[in-house]
Amino acid sequence: MRVLVAMDEFDSILSSYHANRFVEEAIKSQFNEADIVQVPLFNGQREVIDSVLLWQSGTKYSVDHHDAYMKPKTSAYAVTENNITVVEAGNILSSDESEINPLNTSSYGLGEVLLEVLKENNQEILISVGNVASYDGGLGMLQALGAKFFDAEGALVDVSQGAKWIKYVRMIDLDDLDKRLLDKNIKVITDFESKYYGKNSRVMKEKELNQINQEDAVSVDNALWYISELFKSQHKLLLNKEDRGGAGSGIAALFNGLWKAQLLTGGDVVNELTYLDKLIEQADLVVFGEGLKPNQQLLETTSVRIAELSQKHQKINIAVCATDEKFDQYIDHDVTAMFKVFNKGQDTMSDLEMGIALRHLTTQALRLLKTSL
Repeated sequence: MRVLVAMDEFDSILSSYHANRFVEEAIKSQFNEADIVQVPLFNGQREVIDSVLLWQSGTKYSVDHHDAYMKPKTSAYAVTENNITVVEAGNILSSDESEINPLNTSSYGLGEVLLEVLKENNQEILISVGNVASYDGGLGMLQALGAKFFDAEGALVDVSQGAKWIKYVRMIDLDDLDKRLLDKNIKVITDFESKYYGKNSRVMKEKELNQINQEDAVSVDNALWYISELFKSQHKLLLNKEDRGGAGSGIAALFNGLWKAQLLTGGDVVNELTYLDKLIEQADLVVFGEGLKPNQQLLETTSVRIAELSQKHQKINIAVCATDEKFDQYIDHDVTAMFKVFNKGQDTMSDLEMGIALRHLTTQALRLLKTSL
């Protein structure tokens, strides 16, 4: 029997890789001779590099840069055997600050890493922009890549010092922006639906989740509206046209507008890298699931795509989730059985406790299915 296992992360506590391993243990306990294929999933927020490297061997390279609050940090990017460079902006633009002050954040560090990435002679660059801690509309990144910003007196404005400096910008000079990006095939992973500015901007949609006060959220949103007007008038660039352009606080929109980057979901990329459709077609049983919280406001996650493909190929499939908010979508795709792992208290669970709970529930689900298999 061929079993496909495809688990996304569980609430940032259990990684996709380890969730797959716990499910694999459950399957082997019930079907010792099963041929198990594991598919690591990602959603554009975490684990992108490690998940890609499970499918394509490659090398990680360390880079010194600045985090979202311009503090020194070291992060990694990867180059796969197929010469795809993988960058995880959420790890680069993270922060260890206990309280978020979005007006003091910058995306400058991502630009620093990209300058190192551009030394690699690779045509394709894959960038995830979820879970970043910066809210400057991507201007810091542009400055690191060679863009210049001037105030009303013609003096340089250092936007690397945070979003609060955006209001002083009067002219955007892109003449020295690194030209090497124009020749790259850039794919941006984003599973978060938001605009560059407005009521559906990232900062307005995430203010409660990230405990950003209303005044700061409005200040950031107004600054991004203002800078988008400058881009429109000075460079004929429309930053608010893409429904997912606000991901990474506008980083996605800049990549799309300046370098014609494709905006893809994590599911799109998983399908490209793993030939998911073919794997499900070949499977006798599919076990999949996720532990993502509903308030993360992600788009249709890869688990829904797996349910859709299982229905297409008429496969017996089990969905195991940390929450039940996906169940209606699973029902629409005729999922064989659905199970909710936790009722409460999952935030306090260790990775081992969560893994054991996942393994136990999967085992019980398989015992129920044994008679039909």
